[in-house]
Amino acid sequence: MRTDSTSHALTDAAIAPSRPAHLRRANARGLLRLLKEHNPCSKADLVRLSGLSAPTVSSAVAYLESLSLVENLGDGESSGGRPPEMLRFNASHGYVAGVDIGGTRLRMILADLNGRVVTQWATQFTEKQRSPKAVCSLIHEGLKVMCQEGSTSLRKVLHITAGAPGITNVNSGVVLSAPNLYDWNDVPLRSMLERELGIPALIENDTNLAAVGEHWRGSAEGVGDFVFIALGTGVGAGIFIHGKLHHGANWSAGEIGYGNVAGKPRQNLEVHATGQLERAIGGLGIEAEWKRLLERERRPNLAGLERLRATEVFDLAVDGDRMAAQVVQYTAQILVDCIVGMALTLDPGVVILGGGVGSHPELCRVTARLLAQNEFAKPQLRSSSLGPQAQLHGAISLSLSATEAQLLA
Repeated sequence: MRTDSTSHALTDAAIAPSRPAHLRRANARGLLRLLKEHNPCSKADLVRLSGLSAPTVSSAVAYLESLSLVENLGDGESSGGRPPEMLRFNASHGYVAGVDIGGTRLRMILADLNGRVVTQWATQFTEKQRSPKAVCSLIHEGLKVMCQEGSTSLRKVLHITAGAPGITNVNSGVVLSAPNLYDWNDVPLRSMLERELGIPALIENDTNLAAVGEHWRGSAEGVGDFVFIALGTGVGAGIFIHGKLHHGANWSAGEIGYGNVAGKPRQNLEVHATGQLERAIGGLGIEAEWKRLLERERRPNLAGLERLRATEVFDLAVDGDRMAAQVVQYTAQILVDCIVGMALTLDPGVVILGGGVGSHPELCRVTARLLAQNEFAKPQLRSSSLGPQAQLHGAISLSLSATEAQLLA
């Protein structure tokens, strides 16, 4: 069912399930989408936008009002005749939550049914809080805090989506492997969360969530074929093909951190260990290259330099530091090799660089310059517009989609 500006018509014949109750719910679902998109609007507007008859729209609206999903705002402005009755989607009927499970911290977000962010919550992990069971307890704690801050109750949270930094089977809700977390192998995270919270949950790879977020309201909005590459503690990619997230046959599509690096000894892949590409240009790998250059050139006045984080090294490169510029070049060249390989296989129109390290402007600039030297296999390079919020917005997007049918149950 399309609800974009080019094709809003629903028509009674286009959605004609055999049972009237199913037809009513199908009509109501389509009208609810239109109302959310054109909020507020009148019944006449919904007739025009949907292609449904006035009695059908009136019946569906009455059904939505009975579920407290639609509010009557009273009469609108008249254009000469009887003032139209204005309707608004009741976005505070329920809420959805998103979770980003990182290597060192947990971040959460609460949004209403329009996707408007109500509040956020974050905490650093202690050593005792890294186990799957402990993380689920933390999520419960964070959800209660956000509900209190948002002046709502936990029972009004309709769905939650959590992102994990590893290979994740979305169908079963199992995190197969997350090397940057402690003892996260074959974790049934969805069932654990649903048991802990008592609400439906969806589990996804964190980089895939970031790609969803960028597609929903970020740098990939309106782009059907793109790759989102995240560089931070880990390295991964989220792949969109024809407007849909691509997981692959074994849920490992986009796990580029396991790839081999040119010039380094070839290694067999081990699912429960970090990969060669991640070790090379993840945050720790970049910092190791910086320290290697410092030691090789016996640079004077080393005080503090060896403790710089990857983004701080990139900042030095912006200021004209020669060795820092070499580290940026080192990172960008490996990254370009990876992008070209993906471009030759998938031919995306856009590649978005994100993550705490990947979105640094200097890395983006040098990577774009190296990529431009190719005659082809050089997709447009963009920086993430959502930054560290991309995963959370992606989680909200997926939870909103998951609640559509639930709202009309």
